[in-house]
Amino acid sequence: MDTLLQKLFAQTELVPESADLALIGSLSARHVNLGTARITAAAQDPSCSPIVDAALHWAQKNVGKGSNRKLVAMRAVERLSVEFARAIAERIQGYVTVELDARLAYQKRATIDKAREQVQQLEELGVSKERVIVKLPATLEGLEAAQVLRAKSDIRCQMTFVFGVHQVAASADAGAHSIAPPVGRISDWHKQNGGAATGHDDPGVLAVWSMRDYLRTYSYDTFVMPCTFRGIEQVLALAGIEAMSLPSALIDELRSRHDDLPPLSSRIAEAQEVRERLTVDAATFNRLHAADPIASSKLQEGVRNLGFAAVSQQQQLGDWIAKRQDAGAESALLAYFQVWDYDGDGYIDREEWNGTEIVFNALDRDKDGRISMDELALGLGAPPRSQEP
Repeated sequence: MDTLLQKLFAQTELVPESADLALIGSLSARHVNLGTARITAAAQDPSCSPIVDAALHWAQKNVGKGSNRKLVAMRAVERLSVEFARAIAERIQGYVTVELDARLAYQKRATIDKAREQVQQLEELGVSKERVIVKLPATLEGLEAAQVLRAKSDIRCQMTFVFGVHQVAASADAGAHSIAPPVGRISDWHKQNGGAATGHDDPGVLAVWSMRDYLRTYSYDTFVMPCTFRGIEQVLALAGIEAMSLPSALIDELRSRHDDLPPLSSRIAEAQEVRERLTVDAATFNRLHAADPIASSKLQEGVRNLGFAAVSQQQQLGDWIAKRQDAGAESALLAYFQVWDYDGDGYIDREEWNGTEIVFNALDRDKDGRISMDELALGLGAPPRSQEP
């Protein structure tokens, strides 16, 4: 019997939110949504060591020899999204969505520059820009950046944190590849403000169908890819939508079930009066945004929280990579030390040393006539064993 995942896959393109290469391969996915949080988890999996090593190699080359290892680690963190995107692109036939730092959400110029940089780096690794989608929050600055990127660089963008029709219209007019309304966040807001419907009457579900109807009514190429579900019920209520972005937990739940999808008629909201087509310039966007309580509050909240999360995840990964560098350096140092320490007593004395006298004296910091592991480490710029991580 087919699983619920297979039945859903037959009607809607499922886009895994993951950096798990094994999961991606098992799904035969055509499109993968790569976010910072997913990279943070996957990078620490031993199976992804070659990807981390590639990021470190690039970072070391980028910052130059002799640079502080912490700086190298932080540059490697920035590069990880590119290396993971490359690894994923090698395993699928379609798109990879990469996420920009949410702290750029209100900076049009910086967003454009960073998006171009990420796409260029992927092209240098053999991933054509036609396969890359850059994920941007649907702020006014993000929308303006998306329009420039599409018109001048032919870079596709996905707009996130889309709550209101003014964001939908502006995204479509900007030439966005897709929009990603967060179903669960919309439902959360309505529940906090007196609404509690579920299933096909869930306010998040209804909002997504309404956005899809607007785009279809006016024949836009932009399509809806809902995300941030609060449970399997919301997923099933949106079966038949063009695409949806799902985390591994919901994918696993769908795989474990064999029940039928609800009838399509029970999933699609009743026909509503079609909204008038909007022309959204900056002034109109600001006016409509201020008048939309859910969009004005949840967009700002989402960008802020995602920015905080990015800082935390970058710090976590930076610390982890720095420690990984230390472990690798210590292992190499030990192998090098053992070449000289012929008798294995833990020291290199003058009889064992085959280098010049001046180098021996420089390494022998305590002047006891022998070189310890820590003295060799200090001399070579590696982390001493006695140094706290």
